[in-house]
Amino acid sequence: MTTRLTACLLALAVVLGGVLLLRPSESTLAAWSDEATVAVPQLRTGGVRVDVAGATAASATLGMSGDTSGTWRPGAVTVTSAGRVLTGAELSGSRVDYRLARNGVCAATEPVLYSATPSGTASSFAVTGGERLSGARTLCLTFVPSDHVRLQLGGRSLSFATTVGGVATASSTWTATNTWTATQQLPAAPSVTAPQCSSSWPRVTLRWEWDRAGMAQDVARWSVQAEADGGWREINSLNPSQRSTGVSSRDFPPFQFENTQVRVVAVLADGTTVTSATTTVRVERLVVLGAVYCA
Repeated sequence: MTTRLTACLLALAVVLGGVLLLRPSESTLAAWSDEATVAVPQLRTGGVRVDVAGATAASATLGMSGDTSGTWRPGAVTVTSAGRVLTGAELSGSRVDYRLARNGVCAATEPVLYSATPSGTASSFAVTGGERLSGARTLCLTFVPSDHVRLQLGGRSLSFATTVGGVATASSTWTATNTWTATQQLPAAPSVTAPQCSSSWPRVTLRWEWDRAGMAQDVARWSVQAEADGGWREINSLNPSQRSTGVSSRDFPPFQFENTQVRVVAVLADGTTVTSATTTVRVERLVVLGAVYCA
């Protein structure tokens, strides 16, 4: 009997001990609490922007605005013609200059602050020189075309998209960019007029005019050419000061009775050529006898 009572008491002690051990502690109670999601307003860390205002064909007022002051400068420029991006090779020898306006007026007498020199196969050209600017300033763009550009693109309108980069004074990690587009109309390309023909039997005289169109180089010599066998043959080479020449039957093959095209080619100092439109003359030659007429 005593043994049974002792066993019952021990069993009751084990059951009560287990209940006490399973009671949640303070830390366990925390793990049972519910979660709640609270909406927090979006945090704003600040910012800056590059402003472009008052843009014209050749200038724009640039500056920065936002939560803090900053500095800016042009970084790169892209040039297009009729919507087509031009490469450095197509613009070779040219320059894109930037000057600050004085009293709102762009003047070529002001010093060049920034410049880009296109070259190679690239289509975006780094703008170099000058310090970073602060505040609103009017920047003026001038394109200085090379002889190559004057010859190949003369008379066309070019667009210049300049990327301007800004940096906040408070933090160099706050940056901004904007693009300013200017346009420039190139002067007409250099040209040679079609030779004018006047008769002076048994020969003719050809006269022409030359428009240098602002090129740095000039004519080194004139090449007077006649159509021959599907190509062109030089019949006379003249010094650059001449603007006329006589053409006789001896300048053509010994047996010829037909109309023939003639033209004048300006050969420049670097070997580049500028060709006139053609003029028609009538050639009649039989060995040593013959004459040339204006057709």
